[in-house]
Amino acid sequence: MGIGTIASTGWNYAKRAGNLYSDFVLGTGNEKFTQAMRETIANRKVNGQSYMESVWEGIKKGAKKAEEHNKNMIQKHGNFWKSTWHSIKTTPNVVKAGWRYGSIQGAKAGKTGLGKFWSQFKGAMKGVGKRMPLIGTLMIAATEIPNIISAFKDKGIIGGITETGKSGLRLGAGMTCAAIGSALLAPIPVVGPILGGIVGYTAGDWLMSKITGKSHSEKKLEAEEAQLAQQQALMQQYGMNPFGAQIPSGAATQNTINTPQPTMTPQQLMSMQQMLYGGGMTNTMDQDFMAMTSGLNKINYQC
Repeated sequence: MGIGTIASTGWNYAKRAGNLYSDFVLGTGNEKFTQAMRETIANRKVNGQSYMESVWEGIKKGAKKAEEHNKNMIQKHGNFWKSTWHSIKTTPNVVKAGWRYGSIQGAKAGKTGLGKFWSQFKGAMKGVGKRMPLIGTLMIAATEIPNIISAFKDKGIIGGITETGKSGLRLGAGMTCAAIGSALLAPIPVVGPILGGIVGYTAGDWLMSKITGKSHSEKKLEAEEAQLAQQQALMQQYGMNPFGAQIPSGAATQNTINTPQPTMTPQQLMSMQQMLYGGGMTNTMDQDFMAMTSGLNKINYQC
């Protein structure tokens, strides 16, 4: 396979992903992907596949089903945004339908009281699960809005557009992994798809962040924390040593603050010894010129 063929194939996949992105992330294509992948994994023994083979086959089938769903929704509702708005509007009805379905199933099983409520709750959660990709994406997208606004404010139009692209890539990777995680944990009743979606989204977002780098808000927060730590270090340094010099570890404080040290020449030392041993330091007048001239230093005062 030549370089041209590889480039053409890659560009074809990129276009397909671009066309599928909006409905997969914000629409209901995510649901079709998860359903197709889950069914493929569940039927792996019938198809003579190992678990990992069924996972890979499920991903491919899920992508095809998501593309088909995307085309059908556009034909049915006009365009992507109308299709997404339809999904948002019908979410309460889907939850209500799930509640009613759980109520009917509970009644057939003869459940009353708490048992019936639990059946209704499970039915409603199934309805929520069908719209969970859409609900989760809208909630996550809402948390990215302050980050994008901050990037536009601090770095201008180019910085804001760049940050929008980074957020979009992380969101797409997160939703793709969320769909895979939801399908893998689907055998666990009720909480499995939700838990798988959360774990999958976290993993996808983390992996894509290693490629795109940290968000503008994360970088800004790290810069503020570094500046605060530097200010605290300076305050501690000047608080310990008012002269601004860093005190070496293990050294005495009084020896590091430029205290003047006494110095003495040999001649001065000899003179001091003569004064001490000769009694010169016992009478201050012995060293006074006027006292020696007048003889006052020889007078012995008696009381």
